[in-house]
Formats: sequence, C-alpha cells, structure tokens
Amino acid sequence: MTKKKHNLKALKTVPKILKLKFTKRKKLKDYRGVSFSDEISSLPNLITVSRLVLIPLILYFLQTGTVRGHYFAALFFLLAGISDGVDGYLARKFNQITLLGKFLDPLADKMTTLSIMVYLVLSHLIPPWLLVLVLFRELAITGLRTIAMGEGVVISASQSGKSKTAFQFVGLTFLLAHYRYYLLGTSIILDYHRMGLYILYLSLIMSLFSAFEYVALFIEAVEQKNRKKRIRIEKAVRDAGILDESSVSNPDLPVIEEHNMELEIDES
Repeated sequence: MTKKKHNLKALKTVPKILKLKFTKRKKLKDYRGVSFSDEISSLPNLITVSRLVLIPLILYFLQTGTVRGHYFAALFFLLAGISDGVDGYLARKFNQITLLGKFLDPLADKMTTLSIMVYLVLSHLIPPWLLVLVLFRELAITGLRTIAMGEGVVISASQSGKSKTAFQFVGLTFLLAHYRYYLLGTSIILDYHRMGLYILYLSLIMSLFSAFEYVALFIEAVEQKNRKKRIRIEKAVRDAGILDESSVSNPDLPVIEEHNMELEIDES
C-alpha cells in the first residue's frame, strides 16, 4: 500500500510537456540567393550610392564661399533629396528591396545631413548646440531601433518623424543658399540664411517630440508582443487540456516548450 502511494506521488510530480509546432510556408524562390553584385547594380541602390557621391561635391561648392558656390551646393542637395524619394519608389515598384538597400538608404540620409551640418557649424552658420541635439536624437533613435530589432519588434516611422525630415531638408536647403535673393517675380528680398535657421529650429523641436513618440511606440510594441505571446501560450495550454483556467496564470508551472519546424516547398 505504501509503495502504491509512493508511485502515485511520483507521477504527480512529473512535469507535463507542452508541445508547440510551427509551420512556416515558403516558396522555392524565397531560397534563391542574390549576389552582392546584383544588389549593388540594381537601379534603386545605384541612386542611393549617388547620394553618397554628392556629399563631397556639395562640400566642395560650399567651401568656395561664393554666391555661385552656395547656389550649386543647394542645387545638389536638392537633387539628393529628390533622389531619396525616387530610389524608395523604384525599390517598391519593381520589388527590389534588398538588404544592402536597407543599410545604404538611411546611411546616405544621415551622412548627407550630418556632413552638411558639421560644415555649417565650422563655418559659424549654425550654432554648435543645434548639431549636438540633432546627434543626440539620431544616436538615441538608432540605439532604440537596434534594441527593437533584437526583440523582433518593428517600429515604423511616425508622422512627426516624417515631418521633421521634411522641415530639416527645407531648412538645410535654405541655409545652403545662404544669401539674400529676390522673390521670383517680385521686388521682395528674402534672407535665405535666416529663414533656413528658423525652419531648422522648427525641425529640431519636431525631432525631439518624435523621439519621445518613438520611445512610446517601442514600449507599446513590446508590451503588445508579450501580451500576444502570453495569450497564445495560455490558449495552447487550455486546448491541450493540460491545465485548468485557475492554474494557467501560475508562472512556476513546470512547462517545457518544444519547437518543431516543418518546411513545405510550394512549386507553384
């Protein structure tokens, strides 16, 4: 009798195993690799690389300090901004979104903007604290997105972030033009440097606001991911009949997760 009770007690202490199986369906074309030469030679990536090439050209015209030099610097910067929209449009339209493109596109944007701002600080055209705040914001958001990627969370660009980019682009274009010019078709003279500085201040305010917005989006995305995972696990436990409703919330339950991956190739 004692031996029988001992065996029943041993059976109760054996942890029950929860088996989860995930099936990921893919097509054969998803496994075809793309060489580095094919990625770099695609039209969207070539346009992105051209933005990097324009950086020394813009700085060259800036260092002349002449009206014509500033005019051409603003013109090439404007061309770089237009190409930023073109390469993204072409990549989506022709399904040429590549890993290299995901790396080069934000790199070209940040390198172009920050290189010009550094030169403007050295030329005493914008205050140094403005550049420091912009760098702080960019580094903070880049670090946040890196952490989010590690958690499997995607943070899409917020509306305020997009507006910040647009105002920053317009402000830098005016600052590169720098001098006073007549408004086209009128006798009104516009101070492009002053206007660009005010617009850049506005973009800085929007960038700091968007930084807090990104943090809020990150926290919300992580909490939503954890909530969905918890609901999925609890449903699997209940469907398997392993635990009842009252014991699902117990974090100390001895549950072992076993992950199996099955691969089905659709040749259609």
